[in-house]
Amino acid sequence: MNKLLLHSLTISTILILSINVGFSQDDPKVKKLQDKVDAARLKVDKLAAKIASADSLIQAGQAMVKEAEGELKSLEAELKVLDKGYYSSAKPFEKQLRSQDKDEYTQAKTELKAIDTKYKADSKEINANIKISSKKYETGQKMIIKGKENLKKSKDAKKEADKMLKEAEKNFSKA
Repeated sequence: MNKLLLHSLTISTILILSINVGFSQDDPKVKKLQDKVDAARLKVDKLAAKIASADSLIQAGQAMVKEAEGELKSLEAELKVLDKGYYSSAKPFEKQLRSQDKDEYTQAKTELKAIDTKYKADSKEINANIKISSKKYETGQKMIIKGKENLKKSKDAKKEADKMLKEAEKNFSKA
């Protein structure tokens, strides 16, 4: 962007010098027109940078959403495996709870408590990770929306700035 600005300023300076040789009495007018051209170019360059920024915001949001979707799928699969494991390991102890033998009943109740405690802890951890991934997904969606809004605004403003630049260059070339 700086090279482009430097290049355009160099060309503009050469044009001014060549015009000054032929039209030395119009020097303030030409200077004013050149200033308008330079200001319009600067505005176009700034808006181009905003467009690039909005594009990168959209891309970052899309990457974040894609990553979060993958994490959510794996966490949901992990939760299903945990649920299946819990129910399969608890089933024999639930049968023992119906037993008439007091020792067997007590042992089954103790084992079920241990399984329940482990299941709740593992489930809580997975649910916390799901919440984190969901937040990442929502943040990515917000970034995409914001990027699209900024992109639209910047493109509209750049069209106007391009028109102003063409008009300023046209006026400058007439002088």
